[in-house]
This record gives sequence, structure tokens and C-alpha cells, in this order.
Amino acid sequence: MTESHIPDRGDTTTPADGDPSSSVDATLSLGGGGQAFPYPALALDPEGSGWWGWIDRATERLTSLLNPILVKEARQSLKSKQFLITFFCLLAASCAWTIMGIVFNAPDVYYIPTGDTMMIGYFLILSISMFAFVPLVAFRSLAAELDEGTYEMLAITRLTAWGIVSGKMNSAVLQMLIYFSAIVPCLAFCYLLRGIGLLTIVLVVAIIFITAMVLTALALVLSTLAKGRTLQTFLLVALVAFIVFVEFVCCGFVFSMVLPEQWSGTWFGFLSSFTVAASFVVLFVAAAAARIAPVTENRSTRLRVILFCQQAIWVVTIAYAAWATGDLEWINDGLLYLGIFWLLVGMFMCGESSELSPRVRRGLPATYATRMLFTWWMPGPGTGFMFVVATGVAGLVVLAGVAVFGSQMGAARATGPDTPVLSFAAMMTGYLLGYLGAIRLLSMPFLKRFGPSFVAPLVAAIVVYFMGVIVPAIIDVALQGRISMNYSALHASNWMWTWNEAFSSRGLPAEVAILILAVGSGVLAINLILLFREFRLRKIAVPMRVKQDFADQSVTNSSE
Repeated sequence: MTESHIPDRGDTTTPADGDPSSSVDATLSLGGGGQAFPYPALALDPEGSGWWGWIDRATERLTSLLNPILVKEARQSLKSKQFLITFFCLLAASCAWTIMGIVFNAPDVYYIPTGDTMMIGYFLILSISMFAFVPLVAFRSLAAELDEGTYEMLAITRLTAWGIVSGKMNSAVLQMLIYFSAIVPCLAFCYLLRGIGLLTIVLVVAIIFITAMVLTALALVLSTLAKGRTLQTFLLVALVAFIVFVEFVCCGFVFSMVLPEQWSGTWFGFLSSFTVAASFVVLFVAAAAARIAPVTENRSTRLRVILFCQQAIWVVTIAYAAWATGDLEWINDGLLYLGIFWLLVGMFMCGESSELSPRVRRGLPATYATRMLFTWWMPGPGTGFMFVVATGVAGLVVLAGVAVFGSQMGAARATGPDTPVLSFAAMMTGYLLGYLGAIRLLSMPFLKRFGPSFVAPLVAAIVVYFMGVIVPAIIDVALQGRISMNYSALHASNWMWTWNEAFSSRGLPAEVAILILAVGSGVLAINLILLFREFRLRKIAVPMRVKQDFADQSVTNSSE
């Protein structure tokens, strides 16, 4: 019996004269029992010069360009029991719904369009798979890294916090695409059954996809907040409850507006809406990366740039909606949601650490002009407060200016006798300055005593909002013996009643809006006195050792 070997490509052994055992094909190996088996293709091409070698080299180069976390998470996720069970449940449910739809609609399915009816079941199957399983897996993946100590192993590599979180986000998107690939034939089947347009199918798929991405990014942020099993369990329950709520809202919107094709709009309008949702995906991923980044890093500037871009997108979207519909009510709605958005964001910014590492201080603005413009983009509770106030007020003013300009040009008009846009903008500006300033003043002693945390501003916000509602009621009872049913300037701090009054047919009195603005400006003036310390921070020089490290790293990167 001859000894097996791995020959070069195309090499065949010729039989030796008088030796029958040498007449063996070189492409065959000898297995047990003397039987010959063919070599694998790559074994016949050890130098990688053939077709399979080119494929191997190309895939290896492609893999090296991908995020390592994406590769690791994709391998683990696709081999997990959870993914296999979910995927085959999705396939089984799709097949079962297809059979049920055909059977129950027979024989009308041959004559009557039933694609919209079938689409209801496919939407539920796909949305439950996308909304429920993908965000929860992402939450558990990052929480396990932080809880089990494996994140420290990743942190000492060259991967950044953004790379780690974006890798997990991209792995979740890969799972979504696999789920989509399983349901696409069913969507094509709906289109062939008639009763639903191709654009409607595309819109349904886009709604599911962008909603799942927002939920997954939110799950990543929540996973970074959990520092123990108890808090993890609480946040997981809260996430499940929120997913159920979103599932019901999406079902109601799709079943009542999209599938009956009651929706209307332009491509720019739909694109703006999806862009706003996508901006929240970027914001949540950046927030999660900032949460796990080292304390020496600048965690705030990227988030503030994203927030600023979000406001610009929101202003353009609302201005376009008001211009397209000719209704100024869009401006009032946009002012309300913009003010609430900055109140929420500002609450978390007030909990930032006031201490800046030397690395962050090296990036501070150097000149007087740049300090005036860009100091508020640097980390810190005071700079965060001023960033929120300045950016939020600028957005409110721009939206009010758009309304005034549109009204003067005749492009839009108010359809109801409620609050004028300028009064509404003054009210929201006053609430932003007053409530956010009060939250900062109340939380500052606790932050100084217990260190930076979002808990103190959150508790302060709950107290301030509650007191704003209950104090006018207490005064009413003290003066009149009962709660007044008529709105007056005394109830200006009651934000719920004030907003309801602003959207009612009576409208908010202009003097009440001015009073709210004046009180908010007074609270802002008190806060400005406490901002001098952060404004005095100056840029420091880069040490020679750090410059040499940067130079060595540049040389290493160029050589690679």
C-alpha cells in the first residue's frame, strides 16, 4: 500500500513499471480499509493560486475590514438556540398563515383581492419577531459584557467604545435582514393576490425596520445603565412593557392608516419622518458608547452634535409640514415636542461630571472667540445646561419665525382660534428656562455630595414638575376652599393645564405667556451666576510624550 501525500495542483502519479501499488490517482487520498477518497479542494491548492484560494483570500480580506465585534456577535447569534428557534418559528408561522389564508378565503381567493388581509398576519409575525427578540438579545448581550467582566478584555484592545456598541448594533441589523429574507416571499405572495400596492408593502416593511432599529438602540442604552442584577431585571421589564406598547401603537397605525391606504403625503414628508427616527438610532448608539467609554474620554461633544442635528431635522420637518398643509397648527405641535425634548435631554446633562481629564482639556477652545462659541459643546453640567438652553431657545425662535414668515407670505394660516404661535413659543421658552434651571439648582448640592449621576436630576425633575402642578391647587384651596375651574395667571406653573388651555378653543392669554417667560428668565439669571467656574477652564498644552506616542502610532498605522 502506498503512503498518501498532498501533491501539487495537477500532479498525478504515473504507475511505475512492474509496481501495481504505485498506480494511484494523486487527487485521491487513502482512507481506512484501503479505500480512496478525494482531497478537499483547498488541500489540492495549498499555495492558494487557484479559484478556491482566491475566494479564501478575498473573504479573509473582507472579514478583516469588518468590525470584529460584528463578526463575533454574528457567529454567536447565528449559532444560538434563540435565533434558530425564532427563525424556524417565523417560518412555521408564515407557512401556517399562508395555508390558513388560502383555505379560509377559498374559493373567493381566485376572484376577490385578498392581499391586504394576508398582509395583516405577515405584519404581526414579522413585527413580533423584530420588536421582541432582537432588542432583548441586544440588551442581554451588552449587559452580559458589562456584568460578567468581559468588557474589560475588550477595553484593553484597540477597539473604541463606539466600535463595540456599533458592532453589536450591526449584528442586530444582520439578524433583522435574515428575518426579512424569510418573510419576503410571503410579501410577494400578498402582492400577487392583489388588494395591496407595492408602495404600501414597502412602507409597512420600512415602518417595521426603523421601529425595530430604534428599539434595539434603546435597549443598548438601557443595558449600560444596569449595574446589578436587580436593576437589570427592572430595566428589562420596563423594556418589555415599552415594546408591547410600541407593538400596539404600530398595529393601530398600520391597520387603520397604512393597509387601508388612508395615508397621504409626499416622498419628502416620508423621508423626513424616517430621518427623524434614524437620528434617534444614532443618538441612542452614541449615548450607549458614551456610557461605557473611559472617564478620560470626551463623552459629550459627539452627543451634542447629534442633538443639534436632530433639532435641525425636526425644524425642517415641521416647517415643511406646515408649508405643505398650509396649517400653522403644525408649528404649535412642533414647538411643544421640541420643548419637551430639550427638557428631557437637559435633565440628563445636568448630571454630568464637572471634572475634566487632561486629555479633554487639551481639546478645549484656545482663543476668546472659539471659547464663546464652542465652550458649551465641552463636557460638564454647566456647559450642558447652557448648550440645551441656547440650542433649544434658538430652535423655538426659528420655528416661530418660520410661522410668522409663512403667515405673512400667505403660505400657511391658523385653522383654529387657539394660541398664536408667538405666545406659544414664549410659553415653551419660559418653561424650558424655568423648569430646567430649577432642576439644576435643586440637583447641584446632591451632585456635589454624591458625585455625578442622572438620579439626582431625575428626582429633582419629578419634584419640580409635581410642585408646578400641585402648588396652584393648594393656593386655590387656601383662598377659595376649592380648586378653581377657571384658568388664570395663578395656574401658570401648572404645565398640564397650561398646555391644555393653549390647544383649546379659548387659547392661552398673551399676558400669561409673558409671565412664564419672565419667570423663566429670572431662573436663568440665577443659574448664570454659577457658571463662572466652568467658563474659566482653559486649554492645556499637549505633553511631548503624548506627541511622540501619536507620531509612533501614525508610523505604525502607515506601515500596516
